[in-house]
Amino acid sequence: MTKTNKLIIVGGGGFSREVIWLARECSEKWDIIGILDDNPSMCGQMFCGIKVLGSIADCANYPDDSFVVAVGTPRTRRAIVNRMISSGSVRFATLIHNSVLKSDYVEIGEGSIITAGCILTTQITLGQHSIINLACTIGHDVVAGDFCNLAPQVAVSGNVTFGHGVEVGTGSTIIQGISLGQGSFVGAGAVVSKDVPPNVLVVGCPARQIKTLEAF
Repeated sequence: MTKTNKLIIVGGGGFSREVIWLARECSEKWDIIGILDDNPSMCGQMFCGIKVLGSIADCANYPDDSFVVAVGTPRTRRAIVNRMISSGSVRFATLIHNSVLKSDYVEIGEGSIITAGCILTTQITLGQHSIINLACTIGHDVVAGDFCNLAPQVAVSGNVTFGHGVEVGTGSTIIQGISLGQGSFVGAGAVVSKDVPPNVLVVGCPARQIKTLEAF
């Protein structure tokens, strides 16, 4: 008999509903028992057949279950994970959709989410609590830190390095050999052809810096 693991999704926004679908499509069997969200008006509501059980602090009431944080913004996701860890022993799930293509030479950190249609080639390392959204491609020898977020249809060439907390917008392209500094944000549709400093927003083709961001 196939073992089924209990899963609680943290965050009640639109991405959490996508993660419900993802969890139901994983090779690893998950029994999604509920959602946790800090909005008190959501408690008891149902989303895609899953009930909001309470606030994020209630994670301590489920010591035998696994959690995944379905919140896209890296800074917010890190703050939530740190809160949960400080509440006691917490187990985080790693979710990978059945359709994902990857070699045996891909390392994926705990708590990460890889959605449908992604391709990861070889010698790739992804940090903890990262999100690779729909139909992304990641080339050889890519190293990404914790809490990174690639929006749908991002194309990452080989030998790219992501610092912790990097966010890349929908449809962006990262040219081979580029380094993206910790906490940087690449706007949707950008083409990144040179290194990006930490904690800045870059946009356009080629990407250029337009704003400094809060330190990650």
